[in-house]
Amino acid sequence: MQSIRWRVLSVTVIALLAPWTAGADTVDRAENLEFDEETGGWIEIAAPQAGTAEGDLQIARALHSTGKHSGAKNATKRWIREYGEFHSLYPQAVLLQCSARIADRDYYKAHVRLQEFLNEFAGTEYEEEALEMEFVVAEVFLNGTKRKWLGMRFLTAQDIGLSILDDISANYPGTRIAELATLTKAEYYYMKADFAFAEQEYEFLVRNFPRSRYVRPAMLQGARSALASFPGIDFDDAPLIEAEELFGRYLSLYPASAEQEGVGLILTDIKETRAAKELTVGKYYLKTGHRGAAEFYFDSTISHWPETIAAIQAAEELELMGEIVRDEPSTTDDGRSHADRPEPDPRSYLVEEPVQ
Repeated sequence: MQSIRWRVLSVTVIALLAPWTAGADTVDRAENLEFDEETGGWIEIAAPQAGTAEGDLQIARALHSTGKHSGAKNATKRWIREYGEFHSLYPQAVLLQCSARIADRDYYKAHVRLQEFLNEFAGTEYEEEALEMEFVVAEVFLNGTKRKWLGMRFLTAQDIGLSILDDISANYPGTRIAELATLTKAEYYYMKADFAFAEQEYEFLVRNFPRSRYVRPAMLQGARSALASFPGIDFDDAPLIEAEELFGRYLSLYPASAEQEGVGLILTDIKETRAAKELTVGKYYLKTGHRGAAEFYFDSTISHWPETIAAIQAAEELELMGEIVRDEPSTTDDGRSHADRPEPDPRSYLVEEPVQ
């Protein structure tokens, strides 16, 4: 009676496990199938034969694809030692080793090996894959990952990441990765508030990749970078002038997008800021007693920026100056008339001394 129960239990267990074992077999078979483009069907791949170059490399690939990246690194290392760099499969072995190192977070060694590989195989069918892996390493480093040194991660590696991107964009200009490298540098600098460098990189992308789908956003971000580079009206307005030009160019090329982005309002603000800067210079000269220079800048504010708040204030300053002149004595404390008192060259204010 007891033996019958065990037989029934055994049959039940086998029946319950049957779907799972069938599924596992299906998965195993799927991993050994390859699509044949000529027949349009799937064919079964022969099991790798250890002891041959093709078989050992296939074993290393299988280790990598199943997440055993350290094992794949060791397997490729043995492969290179066994079959040498003159074997036709050597480039594939090196790229597999680098891919396994990246997956195992050994980024710096992967980068060094890829640099050596590109020096040897640039311009070949393997170049693009190597550059893509270099780009991955650069992104990892720029995102804050620290490079290993003596087994410890404590050296920051943003400089290495930027160096990788510089190398890609400079030495492989005709590739898709070079375009992405330039864009990545620009976005990195913008995020770090290094707006002058960001503007340069966006401009580089627009100039060197005119057919890129990133041209329009790069133009807009370049203009924003130039505007963000302007520290305030007490400083040189060259970035402000550059921003005005870039936003104007964007408006002329992409009017619909510019309207959505509020470029018209930005240009109005820039105009107001430039007018306010010129008005501030005039007030500075008025404060320091250089009335001729002050009048020059007040007049300039009105003539160059007639529809701004600063132009209204400049007119008020000129009107007040006229009233003061009528009330002033005819000579200064040193005995000279106001007409004889020398005035500075109004164009020299940035060199003479900063605006207070």
